[in-house]
Amino acid sequence: MRDPQIKEFNQRLKRIDRIHRSGGGFEAAGTLGQSHYTRMRRRAGRPVLRPALAILFGVVLFKAISSASMGNADYVAQVETMRAGGVGEKVAAFVMAPDPISATLAEWMAPLFS
Repeated sequence: MRDPQIKEFNQRLKRIDRIHRSGGGFEAAGTLGQSHYTRMRRRAGRPVLRPALAILFGVVLFKAISSASMGNADYVAQVETMRAGGVGEKVAAFVMAPDPISATLAEWMAPLFS
């Protein structure tokens, strides 16, 4: 004779196997199980600050290289010429305006372009 609870037991085993195949299961407290790695992956998200700082650094470096290669007077004259142009050139002139960081970097790089 067959036990009536065997069907329920087999269903439970199938459910546990399905959970284990998908990466779940029992994890003791304080251990690094599957949930630790998936939680870290989910929590990381998309970094916003790092790419923004990289772009900012790239712009400052480009301004310093441009100023060092053209000379400070010619660079300022070129920015002033852009300020007299259209909307796009005015935006570019605002971005490319000399600042203390790019001016200092340009002074350090000037001997490389002499």
